[in-house]
Amino acid sequence: MRGVVKLGGACGNECKGLVRELAERTRRGEEWLLVHGAGGAMNALCEERGVPLRHVTSPSGYRSRFVGDVERELFETAASRVSQDLLWALRAEGVRGVALFPDLANTAEAERKDILRSVEDGRVRLLRGNWSGTVTRVETTLLEEAWRKGMLPVLPPLALDRESGKSLNVDGDRLAAVFAGALGAEVLLILSNVPGLLADPRDAATLIPSGSPETWDSLENAAQGNMKRKLRACREALEAGVARVVLGDSRVRRPLESALSGRGTHLWNSPSSTVLAG
Repeated sequence: MRGVVKLGGACGNECKGLVRELAERTRRGEEWLLVHGAGGAMNALCEERGVPLRHVTSPSGYRSRFVGDVERELFETAASRVSQDLLWALRAEGVRGVALFPDLANTAEAERKDILRSVEDGRVRLLRGNWSGTVTRVETTLLEEAWRKGMLPVLPPLALDRESGKSLNVDGDRLAAVFAGALGAEVLLILSNVPGLLADPRDAATLIPSGSPETWDSLENAAQGNMKRKLRACREALEAGVARVVLGDSRVRRPLESALSGRGTHLWNSPSSTVLAG
């Protein structure tokens, strides 16, 4: 088994069960890449430092964080803290992890989005001086070397801006999707603090169990808030050749087993595909 799992960074996500399962599977010889978010850690750090949070909504409905000079440095610190916490948790489970940061390991490069378009009071404003970006290239050499050594690689939601030499904040779900395609992963799991894609975000009973390119319009109509970006990452992974993508719940006792055995929202390139136990 070769897989990529993205752990959400928002408050309400849980890592203990995931880390335990990843350790078990790594000892069995499976190859997993753990990509993580840092939104919750960033919010806490901004509050600690007295830096106001700035979010924008694009004309197409995507919500993102505005990352100025100060926020860029804080986000890098927040991402580093989350990576280190995950490494310590893996070590406690008897597995060596390695955090691969783009400025040191050259894992990912991104194109900087200096200007963000923000809808405010029905009008579009241009916000300049942003330090987030879109991934343009990934490098898997050091990651695969870690696998050969029996280690579990951990990736923060960062990518290098070649022009400035600085790390950019990138979307962790889309970063995970790019790596899943580049690595030829069998599956991409995107775990968050909800059961999957819900027709009604307030009602877990409205979980949409599966989807494919043929049903994508209905999936996009159901996606709201941050789920819109996650669904976009799912499609990018499928287009990159990943056979199965699962939107699952990080809060259950065994999130990998739960997602691989059929829970959550399963997305396939073919509508005739069936869920296979992991």
